[in-house]
Amino acid sequence: MKKLSWVVALSMLAVRVAALHAQEAPATHPVVIDVTDKAAIDAATDKDAIVEGVVERAEWSRSGKVMNVEFKGAANGLLAVVFERHRARLDEQYAGDLAKALAGAKVRIKGTIKPYGGRVASMKGRPQIIIEDGHQITILEKAPATQPGSSPPLPSEGSGQG
Repeated sequence: MKKLSWVVALSMLAVRVAALHAQEAPATHPVVIDVTDKAAIDAATDKDAIVEGVVERAEWSRSGKVMNVEFKGAANGLLAVVFERHRARLDEQYAGDLAKALAGAKVRIKGTIKPYGGRVASMKGRPQIIIEDGHQITILEKAPATQPGSSPPLPSEGSGQG
């Protein structure tokens, strides 16, 4: 009889554990959002996301405190940012110059999309992802090489942010 009660108790426990496991929400993985998809970017605000697009510009501010990564055709002006405290490590992970590695490349950036919270009034409300680690960046295609005989693009002024 004692053996039977243990079997019943273990069976009831197994059923309870299975029921609890079934109630757990399935693990969700962020979907890849094209940077031109305004509705998807808006829906992903304050959530972990993966954005994909071609980097139009990746430049450090004149002060060197922040690098703005801007995407071609980005909805809502989505940008990614890197702060100075992460620069050395990220530059090291990308052949000494993260900005150069990103400019013109097709990339995926992982992180939480948050509204811009800095001091530049013209950027208020823009969605952004803060890059702190190289694992957040996947370069899908490097920037196209400059055509023979063509001039490289002229360097532009920094965003003035920072």
